[in-house]
Amino acid sequence: MSAVQRINDSVLGPLERPALAWLVRRLPPKVVPDHLTAFGVFGALLTATGFVLSCRSLTWLWLASLGLIINWLGDSLDGNLARLRHIERPRYGFFIDHTTDLFCQSLTFIALGISPLAHFGMACLGLITFLMAFVYTLIAAQTRATMRITYFYFGPTEIRTLLLLGNLLTLAFGVVDLRRWFAALPGRGWVSIHDAFIALLAASGVVVIALLAWRDARALNVEDPPRR
Repeated sequence: MSAVQRINDSVLGPLERPALAWLVRRLPPKVVPDHLTAFGVFGALLTATGFVLSCRSLTWLWLASLGLIINWLGDSLDGNLARLRHIERPRYGFFIDHTTDLFCQSLTFIALGISPLAHFGMACLGLITFLMAFVYTLIAAQTRATMRITYFYFGPTEIRTLLLLGNLLTLAFGVVDLRRWFAALPGRGWVSIHDAFIALLAASGVVVIALLAWRDARALNVEDPPRR
């Protein structure tokens, strides 16, 4: 796995990378990458708990927001700490990082669907799009030796940031119904800000993944010609 090239062109990268570099150098020596991974999972559990409890009171979105920040810190710092201290474990690290990401993101989307912020079906659509990107990343790692962290400048950090902003907007203004802007849609239910953004990102994500698959298929057709 050490030969795989990471592609991370996150739009928030210019802000995120210096912040992570500053934080990782100030971690106590007793803290190891596994501690940070567990910290990130703990953050995902807090996020899910906050989303579910927001059915009772939107005030619980503060807990969900705190969980998003903790999840970002743990998920982002564990690999940085390993590289800084030269204690990388490529196979183990790859397995733990992506396995915990799979469970944390799935838990977050399902809890979002249970919350009053988004319809469950729309949250599942967001989860399906994430899983498509997740699987395609693993396919590309095997066939193209590239590990794509972001798609069109958008990745896990941007997802957490949008969820955090959505929480803050909901805490300030409540669950805003955008139905009048989507009058052409069938049905009479409400449409939240989260629903609208998930639909937009899901549609964009599927298109981007399809274009990347077409490009990579053409390249592989040249690089791996049929035997004569």
